[in-house]
Amino acid sequence: MKKIDLDTWPRAEHFKFFLPFSQPYFNVVIDLEMKALFKFAKSQQLSFTACYLYCLQEAVARYAPIRYRIVDNEPVEVTDITLSTVFLRSDESFRFVPLETQNSLLAFCEHYTQQKHTFLDKPLLNPSFIEGADKITQMYISILPWFKFSGFKHAEHTPVASGIPKIVFGQYQKEQGIIPVSIEVHHALMDGLHISQFIDAFNQVVAEICT
Repeated sequence: MKKIDLDTWPRAEHFKFFLPFSQPYFNVVIDLEMKALFKFAKSQQLSFTACYLYCLQEAVARYAPIRYRIVDNEPVEVTDITLSTVFLRSDESFRFVPLETQNSLLAFCEHYTQQKHTFLDKPLLNPSFIEGADKITQMYISILPWFKFSGFKHAEHTPVASGIPKIVFGQYQKEQGIIPVSIEVHHALMDGLHISQFIDAFNQVVAEICT
């Protein structure tokens, strides 16, 4: 974890402005072009979901602002992000499945399969989930493969002051080759421009994999 110097950070004033907001998160929903990645996954007999989650992991590693968090009302940068994902069980209930950083797409796909096999059989609030629930080195990822959405609102319990982003992937639209994605971030840490730059990083990873 590395502290961000408020004396030199260009967004220091914005950070101080948005920090005390009662609801400081903002959300955008966009359509990502995924036709090339979908075709690649099918040609390699890989899970399409695992492939775009790997691209997400790589984009997060490359783009620092998506890894900014808030600790003791100060901005920090973290590394080695875990994707705290949500997957459906056969009984139509869900489980939280942590996906750790992997060094290659194939390693990530194997890890993805193993973690799902392990955690889908655990209780919802298992010791591993409870132990890691408050870690700032994670992102919250949901997958809704049943429909396309154009807006999204998360359930809220208590305000999450750490600034952990939330990302939701919707149903892949085969004819258009797109997938809707909701991205929610803390406004003290990021603006719309930063979401755009993060999407550019994601698209770059996709392009590298598919070429």
